[in-house]
Amino acid sequence: MFLLNFFIVLLVILKSNKLMSDNPCIFEDTCARCLKADISCAWCTDKLYEMRYRCLNHSQLLEFGCHPDHIYENEPKLHILEDSDVHDYVSANSQAIQVQPQRVYLKLVKSHTQRLKLTYRPARNNPLDLYVLMDLTWTMRDDRETLVQLGADLATTLSNLTSNYRLGFGSFADKPEMPMIMPELRENPCAAEHDICEPTYGYRHHLPLTENVQAFVRSVEASKVTGNLDNLEGGLDALMQVLVCSQEIGWKDQARKVIILVTDGFMHFAGDGLLAGITQRNDKKCHLNEQGEYLGSLQYDYPSLEEIYRELLKRKISVIFAVTEKVIATYREISNLMKEISNVELLKADSSNILELIKKGYGRFIKRTQFSDNSPDFIKLDYETDCGGQFESLRKRNYCNDVRLGDTVEFYINITLTGSPKNGVEKIRVEESTLSEVMEIEVEIQKPCPCEEVAEPNHEYGRFQCSDNGYLQCGMCQCEAGWTGTFCNCPTDLVNATTQEAIENLCRPPSNSKFFEDKYPICSNHGECDCGLCYCFADFDGKYCECPACDIECDPQRADCICGECVCKYGWSGNHCNCEDSSDGCIAPNGEICSGSGSCQCGNCLCDPSYRGRFCEIGSGSENKLCAFYEPCVSCLIEQKTGMNACENFDEVCSSAERHERFTTSFITEEINADIRCLVRLTNPHGMKCDYYFTYQSLGPAENYLLIQLTNCEPINLASVITFISLTTFILGFFIILFIWFCIRIKDAREYARFEDEQNNSVLMESPLYKDPVRRYEVPKELNGKPTNPFL
Repeated sequence: MFLLNFFIVLLVILKSNKLMSDNPCIFEDTCARCLKADISCAWCTDKLYEMRYRCLNHSQLLEFGCHPDHIYENEPKLHILEDSDVHDYVSANSQAIQVQPQRVYLKLVKSHTQRLKLTYRPARNNPLDLYVLMDLTWTMRDDRETLVQLGADLATTLSNLTSNYRLGFGSFADKPEMPMIMPELRENPCAAEHDICEPTYGYRHHLPLTENVQAFVRSVEASKVTGNLDNLEGGLDALMQVLVCSQEIGWKDQARKVIILVTDGFMHFAGDGLLAGITQRNDKKCHLNEQGEYLGSLQYDYPSLEEIYRELLKRKISVIFAVTEKVIATYREISNLMKEISNVELLKADSSNILELIKKGYGRFIKRTQFSDNSPDFIKLDYETDCGGQFESLRKRNYCNDVRLGDTVEFYINITLTGSPKNGVEKIRVEESTLSEVMEIEVEIQKPCPCEEVAEPNHEYGRFQCSDNGYLQCGMCQCEAGWTGTFCNCPTDLVNATTQEAIENLCRPPSNSKFFEDKYPICSNHGECDCGLCYCFADFDGKYCECPACDIECDPQRADCICGECVCKYGWSGNHCNCEDSSDGCIAPNGEICSGSGSCQCGNCLCDPSYRGRFCEIGSGSENKLCAFYEPCVSCLIEQKTGMNACENFDEVCSSAERHERFTTSFITEEINADIRCLVRLTNPHGMKCDYYFTYQSLGPAENYLLIQLTNCEPINLASVITFISLTTFILGFFIILFIWFCIRIKDAREYARFEDEQNNSVLMESPLYKDPVRRYEVPKELNGKPTNPFL
């Protein structure tokens, strides 16, 4: 009998040792900590359960006698509620589906991540609503005529994009108030141009969205040109009305909605209305009358870019800025603030390329997809995708570029509950940024342990289990004042040795037994026992101080400390979990990892021999891969800046290969003082080879800065040079001749003076044979005064 009891106890001890060694749940002493320890952990709330450990997995709790109805465990769930396949647009009764699934049910457990796949495919023949918003001030009068002439071609262009399109038209000028106009020119702002035109107006809605192309052409033809004083227009005023007047414009929910804003001028922004005495902030409401006139032009200020951006996102509308070369730089800066829903295209002076811009802008919107969500702070959503095979592995991103019609792109969404909200049900919408395509996630939050919510201090069995010095709550004793310990059997003022020994046994691992002579050390010799609880020394942890503490570098944001081991969380690796698995930090602007000349370790590039640079782009000689990558962009910008050529493909050559983010560029005239200098050699219109230098700085895939040095590279004007040399030679020769003449005059004067001095001071010696050649005759005195006889 004794041997039988011995083997039974030994079996229990072995089971306990196995539980301690293999179970991540066993050391947790509350229901909340138990469920958080691991997804497999469960808590026994059975008051009749006699096993010391209440936090085990479900099967272990059943094995040790916990009633199945009293086991509370983590129960993450995922059910697809609506899962229609993606397909193209067929008819009004069979709309395109571009996102799959459409509705999902999730039950989330705190700190546990659930993974959901979202499939996206851009549909062919999807409806298109295109609204042309045109600047009709005096300088745009020819552009209106061009749009009228291109009416037939417009229908052909749009039908090549989709057969299901609609067109609308509106025009704008500016607020009809000083200083935007001259008061004396209010009725005819074109009088200064010796012409007659429409009085200035803010915005005029001419034609709601319609399938009738001829109605669109007639509407454009019937519109009238007006004028204003400055080169700043009220485009934002008009754009806000086009966005918020959904009923008047006729926007369709299922269509891809695009506004093309055509102008050759700059725009007024929020606050400029103060110049005209308008102080009331733009209310973002529709103020169109039955004739389509904007009635709030003199009542409300211009909207801000932030307000426009929010409305574009809210209403899923994209905008194309079709602008002329002199203002394109400003509109590119505006577009950079709302990249996902805007594009800038270069408009020719007469708008003759507007059809090409519509086709190009629409194509760019089609190729880019981006998803966002309205998840609350306590639910975290992370997106991963390979963009339909564009990358070898999944990357953390919520967008893709260069997605063609019919291509399928899969996004994997990792959903984690990080907090405990009051409300147990949430609805999250995952939306495509430019389409009314939504995946709705109905989220149920698993409630905290129910046994922790209601206590039963007077329950008879509960008080018995807790030595009548406390009560059971959630299967654990809650002791009254003066008592402590697992079963409230430890007085806070211990006095006798017997009780002290019993308390010390509570601080020993449960494998101790009276059948063994040697006892396990109290708190594993790594702490002190106080009323049945171990208080560990520094560098130790665990219920019995049996685990070494994790290193201080084990960041809890990146890893979990489990019994002395730093166990990395998803996305992290390394001894201290300080290395991010993602290679995003090693991706050079040209899309290559470490420029193909190194390896990515811990988010940084480790270069091969003879290579250096942040992305290993600089070789041993003069080779620099990023210089070669940036060269087309720099060449394009220099040609535009110097007037050689217009940079029409700016978005293609001046954006990163990985994220398609535009570069930030600036020009200087002084010499670049930097370790890295790249050379661009261009041929100007005169056939001369011109050298330009630039340097770059890349702070990440989305932050690229280019500093370009401009140099003067123009041919010599031969006519000016010849004229200058000739004039200089003439003036110089004149002064030289004048100087020589002056010197000769002075010399001659001196010689003549000396000659006269010699003449005056010399004695004249005449030869006797010398005869004076001069003969002198004197008239006789008698003949003086007498008339002369003319006949003699």
